[in-house]
Amino acid sequence: MDDFSTLISALEKNISSSTDKKLSYLRSDLHKAIDNLYTQVESVMWLNKRLSLKAQLPPLRGWPVSPDFLLKLHTWIRKNKPKIIVETGSGSSTLVIADALRQNGFGKLYSFEHLEKYANQTYETLADEHLTPWVELRVGSLEVWEGPHLNPTGADPISKWYPLNLAGIEGVDLLLVDGPPGNTCQYARYPAVPAFIDRLSPNAQVWMDDANRQDEKDVCEHWAENYGFNLEFFPLEKGLGLLTRK
Repeated sequence: MDDFSTLISALEKNISSSTDKKLSYLRSDLHKAIDNLYTQVESVMWLNKRLSLKAQLPPLRGWPVSPDFLLKLHTWIRKNKPKIIVETGSGSSTLVIADALRQNGFGKLYSFEHLEKYANQTYETLADEHLTPWVELRVGSLEVWEGPHLNPTGADPISKWYPLNLAGIEGVDLLLVDGPPGNTCQYARYPAVPAFIDRLSPNAQVWMDDANRQDEKDVCEHWAENYGFNLEFFPLEKGLGLLTRK
């Protein structure tokens, strides 16, 4: 850690002594990167203290949900004790949600996944952690979506979403939107609220991961305007759009 601090100090001195605007930008980016790294490491440490898992979580870099998001998610579930949760896109968030429900002693997660490979990986980890009673995985290839969408009619690629296998899902207290992938179509995550709007509980919240991206911001703003939500964005690593009932 001392060597790392020394290196950072040396870089800052070199950058500070330069009048080159590009180096000034580099200095700013360096500070942001260090601050974010610290936040994510700190979040992982606190998250591990709160989880009751025997093994470690899957890698949390790249595409998976970031540690700061997972920490906020686990904390919210433990505090607010939702009965029914739905997520689109399975993975590390599935394990964190299931762990929080188990600690609460009640609740159910319905997790929608379109790729059998990832669903099997998630189920195997859930089984290893004895978390399967808390989760129902609903797996199926993406299908053509014919409901409301921001993706223009006739767009290429066409609008797709998870199979509408919603039987038995009522009174959803938390809808976590982290799929399908952005390259599925433009505004790929839009169908989540139209699909579940009549199945949300009166005090339900909708969480959008990756809300730093413009597509996800646009989707959140459209949901808020058209479905009667208050909207707040949180500056997590990848962004969180949080919608609550008015």
